Amino acid sequence: MPTIINFETGPEFSPAVPDAYARLLPLCASGLRAAANPETGLFDLQIRDRKSGQPTRGTENITSTLICLIGLDRAGIAPSQIGLPSQKALSAALDRIGRERALGATGLAIWANAVLDGLALGDLLDRIGVSLNDRREWADRLTTMEVAWLASGLLHELGRVRNARMFDLARSAVSVLWSRYDENARLVSHASAAAPLRHRLRRQLANFADQIYAVQALAFAAIVLYDERALRLAERIAGRLTELQGSQGQWWWHYDVSSGRVAEGYPVYSVHQHAMAPMALMILRAAGGGDYSQAIERSQRWVLENELGVSLIDEEATAIWRNIERSEPPIASLGNKLLALAGRHRGSAAPSMALCINHEIRPYEWGWCLYAASLDQAGNRGRHIV
Repeated sequence: MPTIINFETGPEFSPAVPDAYARLLPLCASGLRAAANPETGLFDLQIRDRKSGQPTRGTENITSTLICLIGLDRAGIAPSQIGLPSQKALSAALDRIGRERALGATGLAIWANAVLDGLALGDLLDRIGVSLNDRREWADRLTTMEVAWLASGLLHELGRVRNARMFDLARSAVSVLWSRYDENARLVSHASAAAPLRHRLRRQLANFADQIYAVQALAFAAIVLYDERALRLAERIAGRLTELQGSQGQWWWHYDVSSGRVAEGYPVYSVHQHAMAPMALMILRAAGGGDYSQAIERSQRWVLENELGVSLIDEEATAIWRNIERSEPPIASLGNKLLALAGRHRGSAAPSMALCINHEIRPYEWGWCLYAASLDQAGNRGRHIV
């Protein structure tokens, strides 16, 4: 049975690995200060190739800002302490969504707005130019990661506004996740069969983000909607991911949903290891799921002890380096991606001499690290579900 919660008190929760984040929390604060851009009002500065103050690319200025706001709020840290007032950063992110037509960030916007007790949902959607009235208008355009963000955002909004429309919207987003689940693989696909071509081409080649954000959203649904089916699906996906977890705790990057196997192991991302997998699995535990503490501990340990035998935590650079990846020319990487689309997969095998560290870190990685750490410490959850 899912845990039935009172939004005033929340579900019972026990930390997974005590003190796992003690070394990372000071880095998070310093990293977020460096990522805060007072000129744009966004968390849009990153380290790239060991150089700090580099602008983020694409719509990551939006998604990173929203994730940082979620993480800071869950950790009980006022963004003004970091250098950006929360409402200024939220407003700047909403304006960018509207200007850049960044539909995929809608769920994160709803989530951040809900925990910060910002605009009414209707006003927020009007501001960013998005309608959720017709599921056919948005479901096929979003990747599974983005649908999971939307479900998580709407479920948090239910903490503020509990009416029939909000329940219907949240259930609709959760049902899209159900529709993308493959029982044979015990994984979710990357996109729908009617998605835009660029997503449809790799529909069966899903990434770890698709899987782990789906686990998180389904666990939230189990708690908020008392949804036993959502809990079972989250458990099935999480169970398969832990079965496929590497010998050193790695969460591999791409999965073949047609077979349920690892399609491409690399890159292995630090944020998946220290934040995204732990936070989703801790939330699943809070929802009434199994105990994943061993998988979480192995996941976190990889940041310190991995296939290259080096720690990815660099206090001097104020960084947790982004990933360990295959060391190969861009043309070879592109060729292997095309082969993967054709069903020829490399899996996770790679000798250490064929791997290297990517000396980069993006703002959202600090945000999720704070979020996971706050779950681990079981602090005051504010308006968060867990």
